[in-house]
Amino acid sequence: MMKNKPVYLLVILVMLAASILTACGGNATPESLNISSEIANLDDGVTRIVLLINGNLGDMSFFDSANAGMQKFQTDHPEVEVKVVEMGVDTSVWEPTLRQTANEANDLIIVGTTDMREPLQRLIRTGKYPDRKFIIFDTEIEDNAAANYPQVHSIMFKQNEGGYLAGVVAALMSIETGAQKTGFIGGMRIDVINDFGYGFMQGVEKVNADYSSQILAYNSYIGDFFNSPKGKSLADTMYTEGQVSILFAAASQAGLGSLDSAKNLDKYIIGVDTDQYDYFKSTDPDKASHIVTSVLKRVDLALYEACDAFLKNTLTYGDLAVMGLKDGKVGIVDNDNYKTIVPEADRTYVQGLIDQIISGDLEIKSGLKRFTPVADLNALFDKLDPTKQ
Repeated sequence: MMKNKPVYLLVILVMLAASILTACGGNATPESLNISSEIANLDDGVTRIVLLINGNLGDMSFFDSANAGMQKFQTDHPEVEVKVVEMGVDTSVWEPTLRQTANEANDLIIVGTTDMREPLQRLIRTGKYPDRKFIIFDTEIEDNAAANYPQVHSIMFKQNEGGYLAGVVAALMSIETGAQKTGFIGGMRIDVINDFGYGFMQGVEKVNADYSSQILAYNSYIGDFFNSPKGKSLADTMYTEGQVSILFAAASQAGLGSLDSAKNLDKYIIGVDTDQYDYFKSTDPDKASHIVTSVLKRVDLALYEACDAFLKNTLTYGDLAVMGLKDGKVGIVDNDNYKTIVPEADRTYVQGLIDQIISGDLEIKSGLKRFTPVADLNALFDKLDPTKQ
């Protein structure tokens, strides 16, 4: 028996390791997450709001902006219990976590991005949570069908308008630096990121038309929103081999690698979602100095205002709110670094375009597939792509 004991122990250890990996790895199940089948009663006099992050904080853009809005709301409304849950990058955990959150005594549950549409759709269709309310942001719960979900308030942004301004600034700064090319780096080839890129290319075209220039624009996608090394590698290639002096990266945490590239190669970059210059100016002033401006996508304000409306019982459901420059939810940062780097004449030109968009005199085409066929979007990308000339 003693001779077989090491083998026996090895088998036990292997089985134990396998059970741990099953619980923590890609095959997470409701049971491994300790999900209860009981649905808590909301009639306890406490209002609870939960934001589920399908990823992690620390991207210094999209999710951090959402978190900032919730933290500000918590500060202003201490009577409300506000919780932010980071679900991580293991997608198999997201839907069970949403279900567990709905089973708990949470009055309002907030999720974001297209990745959470189908999980939320399935949850609503069970009919088990008639007294819970939901917000989904950066997408519509179902394309052109928000009315089918009378418990859900959908929020979308006109990121094409922000992308347009980024394209204008990138083209202007390319002219200023003597570069003939700029570039766009996206996270994934999905609707929202395509909308950024489509706006960017229109902005480059506008400058070419008004300045009789011929600035071209690379486009490349990382494939996810987490791979910072790949974001850096793509930016490195555009800056060095592509001879780009400034680019725009809309890639959440993966875009942080592009910021590193701009710093290391002494090039310019346009940030996204929040004032990324402000994030780095105290901790890494060298990196911050290379961030000419950032496209603002005020997820923080949108969520704060939606939560405030929920608290006042004025939030509407079964509908879609679309927010852009005119609503103060999209724009670009006009900070000291922007004023230092971008010449006054260029800034005046940009402000003129902003005023035209807000007044309605200038309409930026949306890259969302509900408005623009993918073939048309790709045609504009190809038209400006230096590799396809």
